Amino acid sequence: MSDSDRPSVSPEVIAEIIESAPDRVRRRLDRTPDAAGDWKWVFQDEAWSVEAGNETVTLAGQHLASVEQLSCSCLLTPNCFHIAACLTSLEVTLVDQDEEPEHEETLESDAEERETVQPDLSDEQQKAVARYRGALIQILEAGVANAGVFLQSQLLRAVHQCRAAGLHLIAATGVRILSGITEFRKRAPEQDSQQLAQDLAVALEAAHHLQEDQSVSEFWIGTSRRTQHPVKPRKLQGLLAEPVMTRSGYAGAAVLFLGGDDRFYTVGEVRPGDEQLARDAYRGGVQMGPLIQPAQKLARSSYLGTDLTASREGRLGRGTRVKIIEQGESSWQSPEFQQRFQRPLIDQWNAVYSKAALPAEERPAGWDLVFLTGTVLGASGPVLLLELADNRGVIELAIENDHPALCFRENLRMLSCAPGLTLNLVGRLSLQSPLRVFPLAIAQAEPAAADEQESRPRLELPAEFQGRCFLGVDELQSRHLVHALPAECVLGQLRSEGEQDQLSVLRRRWVALMIGGLSSQRKTNQAFHVNDFSLLKKQGFETAAALLDHYPTIAATGGLNVSDLFLASAVYLKQCQLEQARGLAVQFLEAGQVG
Repeated sequence: MSDSDRPSVSPEVIAEIIESAPDRVRRRLDRTPDAAGDWKWVFQDEAWSVEAGNETVTLAGQHLASVEQLSCSCLLTPNCFHIAACLTSLEVTLVDQDEEPEHEETLESDAEERETVQPDLSDEQQKAVARYRGALIQILEAGVANAGVFLQSQLLRAVHQCRAAGLHLIAATGVRILSGITEFRKRAPEQDSQQLAQDLAVALEAAHHLQEDQSVSEFWIGTSRRTQHPVKPRKLQGLLAEPVMTRSGYAGAAVLFLGGDDRFYTVGEVRPGDEQLARDAYRGGVQMGPLIQPAQKLARSSYLGTDLTASREGRLGRGTRVKIIEQGESSWQSPEFQQRFQRPLIDQWNAVYSKAALPAEERPAGWDLVFLTGTVLGASGPVLLLELADNRGVIELAIENDHPALCFRENLRMLSCAPGLTLNLVGRLSLQSPLRVFPLAIAQAEPAAADEQESRPRLELPAEFQGRCFLGVDELQSRHLVHALPAECVLGQLRSEGEQDQLSVLRRRWVALMIGGLSSQRKTNQAFHVNDFSLLKKQGFETAAALLDHYPTIAATGGLNVSDLFLASAVYLKQCQLEQARGLAVQFLEAGQVG
């Protein structure tokens, strides 16, 4: 049984159990954070029974929202190690956080949608933000490696208080931070220190705006459900479908449409689950207005719609007034899609980076997609090389989600057997490596010249694919690749890893502060620090050098100075990374030398 099948738990329940538990129970939890992972979990009669050694824990229901749902056969119940270990192994969720409302909240006009300023926070909200920020500072001072269950319980309490006060953004971010801390302390394979540091930075930035801004943007407050507003794309052409599998245990499938208004829209079916749910959503049912169809069909069909609504980022609503009728198959050969493939590459890259600076929740659907035409060259290490049309150079096609249940790796391997295959490709641009694209869907490009038809590889997809293959969920087979080689075409390394991270010394110190806390900064080698400081100055990174110079002294001050330094470093590193990547892309694209 996978972890995603187990119940979820509200933050206040874990906080109450941890705070009520004896010190020896907390210390035991800190020593063995993954103890419950080895216990036997059985779901029967609407309750979970967990065999915890000689004791049995009972958890009533699929979401644990109160202590009354918890019991154990031991004498300390409910403040025992067995219950605490079970709860801390579960996913923390905020009730209704990701559920779409039965009756969607719909704004009447775009003008109303843009009214996004709340002049003042209530006293309750101000207290919640202060508690939340304080909990984050405590974790930073201690370091996530030392953030035991008591510090986590303080953040859990703050998350619950923020949620109750309507501060949805920082509450949701707090849940992600807690998940990241748990993964780090358990040494889970999926743990990602960089992502955890970024989540902490987002939380601190939001708390800063909530406490310091005269008029608080609605964005920093957030919403528990996506607000829908009227849209008039009229025609929706299916572009592609992709599997969804998140680090937090959610799975499903998402479908992307191009609207008649030249905007992208999405529908999806994503909920707690594993790879089976991703497959079921693709071949089963996804709701779009009154229609429920498999994602594989939605992504290959065209629709006409009236009374449509969508969230700001382009997620289509499911309101009862929505009317949608099917209009046959969609085709990448339509003028609307071909216009995307013919758009100059430099314009596509600039469009992606212009939106990358926006907060994640403000980016529209499809904001990071690029439409390419090129010829497969072969494999180079972990990537597939694609030579762009019109001699624009060579880019790398890489795998964004390498989960073994998905088809990305095997499909790229199959394509490496077909050097000379000319493709239309839609993929997601890597912001950190702008000469790298994560491919999502492919189709055969225009046929080669007649004298080359007999020998050049080509795609011959089955009828149900309708001319395109979604690389994460459709499985390419050898018979689909005509004139392919019997084995992979393996090439040498395209380019050296010359574009090194010049800010790596600051980035390492930033992550080290999060992991080790203030004590890690006290142990800084002075000679190494001076060398790193001088290197940044020599390379022209004056601001980075100034930030780095604060790290050895931060241990003596602590408090808000810790959060300010951590946040300032995060903002600086993010902006520098985006600008450096954009500059690299423009440099090569303008010169026609992507490879």
